[in-house]
Amino acid sequence: MKTTRLLSTLILTVCLGFGSVMAQNAAPQVCPEKAEKPCKVKLTPEQRMEAQAQRMGKQLMLDDDKLAQFTSLYKEYLTALKDCRPAPEENQVKPYERTDAQIQQDMEKRFEIRQKVLDTQKKYYASFKKILNARQLGKVFSMERPGRFHKGHFPMRHAGTVHPGHMPAPCCPNACPAHPLAPQDK
Repeated sequence: MKTTRLLSTLILTVCLGFGSVMAQNAAPQVCPEKAEKPCKVKLTPEQRMEAQAQRMGKQLMLDDDKLAQFTSLYKEYLTALKDCRPAPEENQVKPYERTDAQIQQDMEKRFEIRQKVLDTQKKYYASFKKILNARQLGKVFSMERPGRFHKGHFPMRHAGTVHPGHMPAPCCPNACPAHPLAPQDK
């Protein structure tokens, strides 16, 4: 009896000891396919703009002639849109410390920026219209900002929305016997 208990205690101790040894960090294994891939390099703004223009041209399914025209015009358009944005302010005042005059001034600045963007879009719309058809124009001017849904930042779903297949049971006060306002036949 003592030997069985001693043996089981010894086995339990050995198992726990090896369990902690096996839990140590092992050297990370590198997949040979991933080892050949070069490290991601941060793109310059010009390279990013070029990539965005190429991606848009691919989405629009343009032939080589139109793609060359479109790419140069689209990069020019992106540069013009970038110029509409204001430079970041160095001494930003916290929102709760702003005066009414500062708030009004900021709103007027935002209106001016929106107007500049709208004027730029109208100007380039006329140029794009010579190259693209109506559907392609719609894609160019209705594109969301790139990266909006990047890395899992999706808009929150509203609570209480009904999804197909998950419809609530109808409740009619006249037909449902469990409803407190239903007429009770006695």
